[in-house]
Amino acid sequence: MSHHRARTRRPRQQHGDHGRATDSPLYISPSSTSLGRSNRRRAPLTFFLFLLTCLSLLGAAAARETHGDRHRSPPLPALANSDAAWNGPSLGVLVIDTSPPPAVPHLMPPLHRRREDASKTASAPPSTRSVTTDPGATESDFEVPKPFDTALSNNFTDGCANFFRRLLTEPALRECRPFSLMLQTSSGFFDASKSFIRITQTLEATCDANLTACVATTNDYARQLIEEGNCRVDYDNNNPQVLQAYNGLLAYEPLYQASCLRDDQGSYCFANAVTNTTATTDSYPYYLPLGVVMPGGARPTCNSCLQDAMAIFSSFASNSTQPVSQTYNSAAELVGGACGPTFLSKTAIPLKGAAAATTVSFAPTISLVIMLLLYFFQ
Repeated sequence: MSHHRARTRRPRQQHGDHGRATDSPLYISPSSTSLGRSNRRRAPLTFFLFLLTCLSLLGAAAARETHGDRHRSPPLPALANSDAAWNGPSLGVLVIDTSPPPAVPHLMPPLHRRREDASKTASAPPSTRSVTTDPGATESDFEVPKPFDTALSNNFTDGCANFFRRLLTEPALRECRPFSLMLQTSSGFFDASKSFIRITQTLEATCDANLTACVATTNDYARQLIEEGNCRVDYDNNNPQVLQAYNGLLAYEPLYQASCLRDDQGSYCFANAVTNTTATTDSYPYYLPLGVVMPGGARPTCNSCLQDAMAIFSSFASNSTQPVSQTYNSAAELVGGACGPTFLSKTAIPLKGAAAATTVSFAPTISLVIMLLLYFFQ
């Protein structure tokens, strides 16, 4: 009997213990308390790591946006005189002559053109070019065009007239055969642009110049042109030919690089553009470095030549002393609208403080690594 009671009490005692372990609301396991405290300690740290990760990703994205595209070549060094910054697009008639004006060429952008469909994409029909063979022409009778080869205006101050005479007879400048000066001021260049052979011969000559030496020469003459006693007064009065000369001297390097581009077949891109009869606006981008705004209706052919030329102009557009700094962005919008948003990978946004921004962008990544090490090894 006593043995039976002992056996029956034990289960009740075990049941009671079990009830206290599971049913009592006042009982808290020590292990649960320790786990809760650990989770509470780690919660702020986890949130901080999550926030830091987001900031790191945003910093990396900003760095890629600012520095992802490096310019192909450094922009032209700024002129020593801050007053030498570009002073707006050229005005009026480019070359003043008393002879009857020629017919409007394909070379120069017209003032008004019909606005075409802005939704046109890069899938434009293949273009053709007009190739004039000039059967009677040979290399022996070819003469490289010269800038300002027609009558100059008499509307110069005496000092500026003397400077122009010295400029156009300077051997160092003549050896450079500056494409940038010929493009708007040379009658011989206009005639050569009617023939694919002639314009190719011209480009062979202009691209054969020593780029480094000629950049120094043209920069030096650009500085001299706007000095007092030379053409400073004429420049301030917006004399058209003085502005043409100044802009052409400044734009020597970007137009040298762009005019010497070749396509996959080895032809000069500019020769193809200026002789193109189905896309007469193909030559318009080459006027951007001279401060000539691209007309709203212009739709150059979306090809590698246009892409490479615009990339060159973009690399100079962040330099405020270059005329292209005032014309590139609007042209890039037109080209992007016609050729697609990914056609141009470069913009004319100045990269101020680029080196510092690149260094700072590593800071969030380093901080993240340190916090992760502290998190896992605490």
